Amino acid sequence: MSVIITNNRIDGLRVTVYDVLHYLEAGRSQQEIMDILPLTLKQVEAAVRHIDQHREEVSAVHRRIEDRIERGNPPQIEASARAGRARMQALQLSDGSANGKGGGGEGTAG
Repeated sequence: MSVIITNNRIDGLRVTVYDVLHYLEAGRSQQEIMDILPLTLKQVEAAVRHIDQHREEVSAVHRRIEDRIERGNPPQIEASARAGRARMQALQLSDGSANGKGGGGEGTAG
């Protein structure tokens, strides 16, 4: 059965040719890419063939992806993430301190 690349994804998977290209550019062998992602040899070979046949387009999109990752999240997303982490920490602290007080208070009554 042949491997099909659809919309720059290996058919049936969430792995893209950009994922494969990332590892190829990092100097990884096809065997290493198989182990990392995990893919079969046929899937890696199909992705490499697709990259070679559409080099200009795939490289341009891959550059945009890498540039976006390098820029990081916009300030409003970072603010939302910080607020979410603060809420989680507050919940964890309130849950932990309630358990600590209840256990300690009962054990010391005399």
